[in-house]
Amino acid sequence: MTKRVKMNQHESRRVAMQAVYLANEEPDYSAAEVETKIVITLDLKELSAYSKILIEGVLAKRDELKKDLGSHLKKGWQLDRVNKIAVAIMEVALYEIKYSDEIDPKAAVNEALNLCDEFADPKTKPFVNGVLANFIK
Repeated sequence: MTKRVKMNQHESRRVAMQAVYLANEEPDYSAAEVETKIVITLDLKELSAYSKILIEGVLAKRDELKKDLGSHLKKGWQLDRVNKIAVAIMEVALYEIKYSDEIDPKAAVNEALNLCDEFADPKTKPFVNGVLANFIK
């Protein structure tokens, strides 16, 4: 009998962020292709249900999320010139803020900052916090 590996929300979010990063690098990939590739790349048995929700949700809302994020950058800044890891982190967090009942919006920002600690340059954290703070009501 095979044991199912259960990921907590942070681990699921970490996987989803990496999948979104991959999808941003390979924009022609479908959600299913991204999910398959990330399972292989990260050597997972399977994706958690929450990772799948985040990946599929972010990819389905990608244009809207990018537009929203871009509208909160400083004048003259463009999202396509922002660090790609930061963009993937912000996309996952903004999806959670706007569409998820699983996490409080402030906690989604905190989780994004935790991902910055794990994956991004130290200067990225205040930037991500500043952009995402615009979406907290």
